[in-house]
Amino acid sequence: MSRLDKCIKMNFAMVENEIGIICILSGAAFLCLMGLLLVLIIPVLAAVQCIFVVKMYKKLFYTSLYGETALLYQAFPVSMEETTVSRIFTAGTALLMANVITAVCLIIVINTGLMAGSVADVISGVTGIYFEGFLYGPRLPLIFLELTASMYRQGAFVLMAIVLYHSLPERRRTEWTRVIAFAVGIGVHLAICSIDDLLELLGAEPMSPWVSAACMVLDVVLTVVFYRITVRLLKERYALN
Repeated sequence: MSRLDKCIKMNFAMVENEIGIICILSGAAFLCLMGLLLVLIIPVLAAVQCIFVVKMYKKLFYTSLYGETALLYQAFPVSMEETTVSRIFTAGTALLMANVITAVCLIIVINTGLMAGSVADVISGVTGIYFEGFLYGPRLPLIFLELTASMYRQGAFVLMAIVLYHSLPERRRTEWTRVIAFAVGIGVHLAICSIDDLLELLGAEPMSPWVSAACMVLDVVLTVVFYRITVRLLKERYALN
């Protein structure tokens, strides 16, 4: 087994509890579509899921790099490239698993006819998306690839943002700097996620295959860019090759 394989297994073991809870909450949220009253529970489940996603990110991207267990992980004979790839892969795969479980539960609810008609009407009216056409349309494979690329891009972006912040001189890492960095990070993330909406505003056909393909390519390119920036900064901090 290569060092990268061992590093990935170690990272999954580090956050296995968080991943399990995130996946369970993803499935439970869409099973709540079986009734109108149950739908009211979805925001609560989503909020709890966000908390555990943050906990997962903290363990993978902060605690083992700058926190209590940093010295332990620095002692492992792995390069910055290996440790960075393994962390991005772990975070992206965890989010992808949660999204796949969400889609599976949604398909089950639709196929079994368990979704209350009033719930389906309300959700379709709010989102403007008919679930059957979305899940079973010819774009589904491309949508899945786009989703996969976006999950790894998101993990790479969060890791880069944390490393960038901790690369600042200590005197600049004040409370205000943390708040500004968080706001900028959220803004950049939302801007990246809105690329498909921007393309549609510029005249692209809504939900067209080429828009999905363009977003997927962009996510792959950004993931590589974020990865390379992170590796360079970590090498400067730890002076490792």
